[in-house]
Amino acid sequence: MTVREPEFSAWDRALFLDLRNRERERRGSHGHTIADATDPENQFKFYVPPPTKDFAAEALQKEQESYRKRFPNVDLGSLLWRVEKRD
Repeated sequence: MTVREPEFSAWDRALFLDLRNRERERRGSHGHTIADATDPENQFKFYVPPPTKDFAAEALQKEQESYRKRFPNVDLGSLLWRVEKRD
């Protein structure tokens, strides 16, 4: 008699179910589900409040521009950047 081990663990099944649910609720770059964003009933219900400034992103962009000027031939896409917060 041969007894097979389960092909997927409970954790694997939970992960697959979560992924499937996330796929059903795909979101656009605006953060809303595509289904909600494209529903004709919602055509005039969305508004865009004033933007919030991301100071960490601003510091990163400035440093990357400075780096590009100092090293014009560098491939910035291959560099890993991090932003640290001073106390």
